[in-house]
Amino acid sequence: MSHLMLSRHGIWYYRRVYLTPRKRREIRISLRTRSKREALIRVEKYLTSQPFPCVPQAIPSHTTPAMAASFQQAQQKKTFQNLKIELDKYISAKVGSIGEREILTINRCVNAYLASTKDPFSKRSAAGFVDSLEGSASTRNRYIKKNSAFFKWLATRTDEELRNPFEGMGVRETTAPMDRRPAYTGDDLKRLHNVLQDVEDWRRWIIQIGRHSGMRQTEVCQLYQNDVIQVDGVWCFRVDNLNPNQTIKTDSSRRFVPIHSQLLALGLLDFVRERKGHLFPELTTHLGSYGHYFSRWFTRFRGKYGLPEYHSLRHYAATVFKQQGFPEQFASQVLGHSNATITYNRYGKGIDIIRLTGLIESL
Repeated sequence: MSHLMLSRHGIWYYRRVYLTPRKRREIRISLRTRSKREALIRVEKYLTSQPFPCVPQAIPSHTTPAMAASFQQAQQKKTFQNLKIELDKYISAKVGSIGEREILTINRCVNAYLASTKDPFSKRSAAGFVDSLEGSASTRNRYIKKNSAFFKWLATRTDEELRNPFEGMGVRETTAPMDRRPAYTGDDLKRLHNVLQDVEDWRRWIIQIGRHSGMRQTEVCQLYQNDVIQVDGVWCFRVDNLNPNQTIKTDSSRRFVPIHSQLLALGLLDFVRERKGHLFPELTTHLGSYGHYFSRWFTRFRGKYGLPEYHSLRHYAATVFKQQGFPEQFASQVLGHSNATITYNRYGKGIDIIRLTGLIESL
């Protein structure tokens, strides 16, 4: 039938083109099916003015494109009358594959948008919401990303061709990544070393490990006794989610990080032997993370002495690796980043631990 049209998403549409004294006009109505046979049946019912679920009983011959668009928007609203219920289903589908903190972030970002508009499928509504957000570009992009993922998920759950109002949106960063957070300098490290003498033993170890490894704060705080192991004769930290309440940021975060000789000289292995299970039982979880309460304490601690934040120790490690001229794939292995090339990501295997000790010893 000449009035059938297949969209790029595989949905059949009823399409009608006609001329008016001024311009060419067109209407498109989704038949909400991927089956051509079913589409033919629905079109036949439509042409004989018989009701079926996806279109009204009759469309007047003078229907304009604007009216057709309004009809599609009405169908979208009817399909998902309560998006908050759909959000609950989306969250339920995510449970088990993401952490509790990420679930709260999705809830916060999507609910903020749904509460701000009566027309959630409108790009104008999405643009207005993004413009109203305060904070850095990364914060606003987080809201865009979480909402966009939700609407993409919705589109997979219906034959209707739903619009993702956040598609193509994004706020450009005006600050270079390396300038957004300062790295520890030599003077900062000296000042940190001097003030650590009065810090509780377990907190001092968390700081020292970050200082001599470049590991993320959460990765250090969630270490267990069995995460300090020998690999090919080299003492290492194992970063993984094998123990209770452990999480990893990405699959690339799974790795072994050689232990700096300075940590061994300070008695790290003796400290580990004295502990059972979690290395830092003084920390309890908050939103599924062991790092929350230490982070709160370190924020007050560094403010008192004018020190950069904990994550800046990680920036210090990356800066040293870069200045020392170590290959990027070596630094990525230590820091838990994915490599940018398909050769190393898909086909390259892990680098021998013994070859990574040089990077760690440079810190």
